[in-house]
Amino acid sequence: MYSGKVGLEERFPEVVGKPIKTAIPLKEHASFKIGGKADYFFTTFSLSELVQAVYLAREFSVPYYVIGGGYNLLFDDYGFRGLIIKNCAMGIGLRGKTKIETLSGTLLPELLTFCVDKGLKGLEFLAGIPGSVGGAVFGNAGAFDHAIGDFLTEALLLNEKGKQVEVDRNFFAFDYRYSRLRTSRELLLKATFELEEGDIKEIKSRIDENLAKRAKKQPPWDVACAGSYFKNPVLPDGKRVPAAYLLDQVGAKNVVVGGAAVFKNHANFIINQRGATSQNVLNLAQELKKRVKEKFGVELEEEVIFLSSKLSKT
Repeated sequence: MYSGKVGLEERFPEVVGKPIKTAIPLKEHASFKIGGKADYFFTTFSLSELVQAVYLAREFSVPYYVIGGGYNLLFDDYGFRGLIIKNCAMGIGLRGKTKIETLSGTLLPELLTFCVDKGLKGLEFLAGIPGSVGGAVFGNAGAFDHAIGDFLTEALLLNEKGKQVEVDRNFFAFDYRYSRLRTSRELLLKATFELEEGDIKEIKSRIDENLAKRAKKQPPWDVACAGSYFKNPVLPDGKRVPAAYLLDQVGAKNVVVGGAAVFKNHANFIINQRGATSQNVLNLAQELKKRVKEKFGVELEEEVIFLSSKLSKT
């Protein structure tokens, strides 16, 4: 149990209106189905609860980490010495004719359903990508030469000082699978996206096409994994290539470490094949990186985030 100031458990009902949970297995909240127990765990269903939970963690100097759907994340076998906040603050609405405003806990499938209902096109590339709006903006999720940051126009953040601030797209410094949120202490509360009016049947058709493409090569929903494990690297000549292509060339699909293995249909997916530990996954990833480095001189970079049991900053 985290040995910080006493009183966090007592203060939660007073400030948030709900109790905090203790000793929660993180594998139950991760698509990888891996992870030990978090000292503290709280699920927020509104922005006020989210802000108050973060406020209390900071007040008591308790390390904390905010998650969405638990995708793109590898929890430590030893759990987390602090507070995990699960953001389920969902909500979505229309601003004008083509702008969508959504809370950060809104799931991407819900966002796409709303786009279809309103006849708004642009985000069809998100079809089949799991997780929440907050996680998608955090990592600038994308596919098929598009990324969610291309469509974000403004956002509401909780900054390092606990203030809610409005920012525009430039604030995020979006890049390939990157936003400023990856390295800062700001937390996304709301996001606004500018789309275009389109034909509902055509939007549905593009979504179906993208889902079909993903189904051919990616693990089924019932296979425990965290999504694409590595970012697609840039070669010395400046060309970005699929990590899966390089991994195929080094025999990645035959590599198994404990209960962790590489998915047979796509080399850039590490799966929890049978009771894998986080260390199994980390060791497997390290072996893959070593092989690619030796053969191609390319350093693969993880897209999946490993959350250590101890967070260095609060």
